[in-house]
Amino acid sequence: MPINSYEIIPYGDSAFLVQFPTEGYSEKVTLHIHALIRALRPLSYWEELVPGYNSLLAYFCPAQFAPQKARAALSKALKDTATSTKPEGNLVEIPICYGGEFGPDMDVIKSSSGLGEKEIVQEHSSSVYTVCMMGFIPGFTFLSEAPKVLHHNRRDTPRQIVPAGSVGIAGWQTGIYGLESPGGWQIIGRTPLAIFDARRDRPFLLRAGDRVQFKSISPKKFAELSE
Repeated sequence: MPINSYEIIPYGDSAFLVQFPTEGYSEKVTLHIHALIRALRPLSYWEELVPGYNSLLAYFCPAQFAPQKARAALSKALKDTATSTKPEGNLVEIPICYGGEFGPDMDVIKSSSGLGEKEIVQEHSSSVYTVCMMGFIPGFTFLSEAPKVLHHNRRDTPRQIVPAGSVGIAGWQTGIYGLESPGGWQIIGRTPLAIFDARRDRPFLLRAGDRVQFKSISPKKFAELSE
């Protein structure tokens, strides 16, 4: 089913915001946004493409491309990608140690879901998630919807320090902390992988449009992979 409902909104003099009306998370919209990025990225006059859960901010160079032409090109690309249904990003396996010292909010999710820890691990790791967008710190990975039984509000009081690699739930979302930072997500586990490392040729392990499959590991394996 094609997605034909959206707005193209001027965003300053060198960008357009494509807004898709949604109620909650929409996988169809996510797939359309990332198909649109793939269609626009090879064109030199699009300077930056910034995806959100239900939007795309597309910056263009007004010296190369008049706004009316940019809008027309964006409208055409939206129509050309409206039936995109297949994710095409890389599939990345992320090892994660659930619970214990790595998942201090596991008991909170156990209480709200009525599930045991093994069942929560099974629910969370059985899904293949899409990387919808990156922010609010380098490497923070906003993923697609967690299983509904695991949905939970943010913490009432954010932690001052959340370790890098922590995996959490906030509302319907699941996400990965790229760096140590304050944060209010419900932390259920942690990966030993460096999601962001400025010293690498490719600092970001993940990028918007990739897919993520979590793999449960033991604390011993976590220590081995951290070395």
